[in-house]
Amino acid sequence: MSSSRAATFRSPRNRTVMGRGLQFQTAAGFDDPLEMLLGCHRRIEKQLETLERLRAHLEARGVDAEASAAAYAVLHYFAKAAADHHEDEEKDVFPLLERRIADAEQAERFRSLRSQLEAGHRELEAAWVRLRKPLEGIAEGLERSLPEADVRAFAAGYESHLLAEEPALREAFERWLDARDREAIGRAMMARRNVAFPPG
Repeated sequence: MSSSRAATFRSPRNRTVMGRGLQFQTAAGFDDPLEMLLGCHRRIEKQLETLERLRAHLEARGVDAEASAAAYAVLHYFAKAAADHHEDEEKDVFPLLERRIADAEQAERFRSLRSQLEAGHRELEAAWVRLRKPLEGIAEGLERSLPEADVRAFAAGYESHLLAEEPALREAFERWLDARDREAIGRAMMARRNVAFPPG
């Protein structure tokens, strides 16, 4: 495989993501669950870039070893890591924030946002189903295409979802969650991934 072809699916270094001036950085630890969540967002964006490059690659060259490897990576990420991320939010982060927000007006706004974000998860999961089958075929070396409309819809859905979610999470974590709350979320995230929490 030549170096020029291998670069097809490689993200440029220090590239801003989705127009927000954010850059890929070293992953945070489970002792900082907010940064873990935001780091997952950055990795989602990276996989979406790979998905779009894969779509273009398929149009230009068809299915080859590079395309199969890229399809496998995208499949693996959205089947496991992205699914765990949604569960982190829905089973641990959102319920705890709902219990901790003491201001009635802000609590009502958060409940409305939570409903919106969880509905967004369901929409993203439905969009993913439309992409999963062709990606599975590509990963196996079969001639498949990725519909441009489906790829763009999936990416746009995540972009709008993250734009709505990130500012709210930052504000809520900083205002309403203390160190014990953050540790509890970190422990739950680790348990979901079968990672042992380090001794205190």
